[in-house]
Amino acid sequence: MNGEDFKQKTYKLVNELTDYISKLEEKAGEIADDAKETYRDRIDYLKELKNNLSAKLEEYENRTNGKWDIVRESAIDFFDAVSEAWRENFTKVSEAFKNDDTHQR
Repeated sequence: MNGEDFKQKTYKLVNELTDYISKLEEKAGEIADDAKETYRDRIDYLKELKNNLSAKLEEYENRTNGKWDIVRESAIDFFDAVSEAWRENFTKVSEAFKNDDTHQR
């Protein structure tokens, strides 16, 4: 991955996280009371991931192109960690909705 690829992928992930968080917040009222705290915790965690990713992107953009080699490994590792955490939280939030659907039937 080169610097421009990292930048594009990071912007894409930040935008996807922003959209996903907005959708989750819209659906928060549909969750059963016993699941709301866990659901809110997941939303807060995703917001933290998005903020960290945005900060990393800003840090990258403030560096000159010649320094990409210096930050490449940590940037790639960070991107991978955020992507994995997002997938994990997406699954957990999806399960909360499934559990809520099961309880309502």
